[in-house]
Amino acid sequence: MSDDLSAANLADDYDEAQQIAVARNWELVRPAPLEVLAAMSPSAALGERFHARLLWTRYPGDPPSLKFSDPVTGRLDLPSSWPKVRGFRPASLDACVNFCAEGFALHPEWRNDPNKRWNPTGNRLLFVLNTLQDELDGHFEGRHP
Repeated sequence: MSDDLSAANLADDYDEAQQIAVARNWELVRPAPLEVLAAMSPSAALGERFHARLLWTRYPGDPPSLKFSDPVTGRLDLPSSWPKVRGFRPASLDACVNFCAEGFALHPEWRNDPNKRWNPTGNRLLFVLNTLQDELDGHFEGRHP
């Protein structure tokens, strides 16, 4: 899939996600053709705001890279920008989950597991955002120090 087609596919899904963002209290920005920044909070800690950076190499065919950025500097190398939820490894600046590229790099066997493999159908941006929100809502234990 070409970068142009990936960008066009993401643009379509981003438009749909923007409509839901208002209802979910998300702030979404698309600074590059295959990049989305999403600010979101756990429902039990609305004062905490996390800034997820999703970066695709091929959309919707592959999962995005998931990092959390510092809202002031934009730096992606600060463990303190990460929420503590299951599967997230702030000290390693990655997540061991099956909705991001880093998880599949850690667990290549997931690519062939029917319960874990990436499903490229539907609005994958919305899938990742909703999954992130569910993790924040159901498993948030604070901000990494």
